[in-house]
Amino acid sequence: TSALPTIALADSLCLRVAVLPIKECGILRYAQESGLADSIGLSMMLVPYKALMDIDTAILSGMAHVYFEDSLRVCRIKADSLRPSRLLSVPVKLSLISNKDKDISGFHQLKAKMVGLTRWSQLEKWMNGLSASAGIGESDIYHAQINDIALRSNMLGGGLIDAGILPQPWADSLLGMGHSLLEDTMLEGMGFYIAPSVQTDSLRKRQTELLKKVYLEALRKVENLDEQEVEKLPLH
Repeated sequence: TSALPTIALADSLCLRVAVLPIKECGILRYAQESGLADSIGLSMMLVPYKALMDIDTAILSGMAHVYFEDSLRVCRIKADSLRPSRLLSVPVKLSLISNKDKDISGFHQLKAKMVGLTRWSQLEKWMNGLSASAGIGESDIYHAQINDIALRSNMLGGGLIDAGILPQPWADSLLGMGHSLLEDTMLEGMGFYIAPSVQTDSLRKRQTELLKKVYLEALRKVENLDEQEVEKLPLH
């Protein structure tokens, strides 16, 4: 019976980090499973979410200390007492991919087509920029709100939507199945954000400083691995 309070205490001392199933968040999974986080002195618990919308809800509910979030969605949080502050900006690789059976080989062919993405986000902002560059009105391409990343990937692969915006490793998986890459980018405007409650907690503030150090060191290590080693990493 004495083990239960010990486990609860250990969990309560961990820094809870809300993450998405994308390669950029998988860097922390690597840091955790490789022992890097422990070696730097950070005890953290990764809390997985399926979509940015779920992260929004987690912020409003105070479910974590740090959140991987989209800056545009952070701005939509009206209450100052709930709005998190940026800890670390993280460029995210995104790909606009069309289904191989839809006969879409260029962006201009997306007119009147359905593209899966998260609305009111950096993804949609990038999509709108591509539309403007191609001389296509924003309303001429249907933006299908598919928040769940895995679901968006499955719907694209199954031909339920014409195209979609996907992060890694989902994008590479779809391309490996023969689907077509239309555009890709290293998107700015996403990263790790700190809950307001952390600002008044000396332990949590120290842990978030360590989190930043752990992430950057893990990223450096992953970037120096060869392709076969990277494929074996727990990146999502």
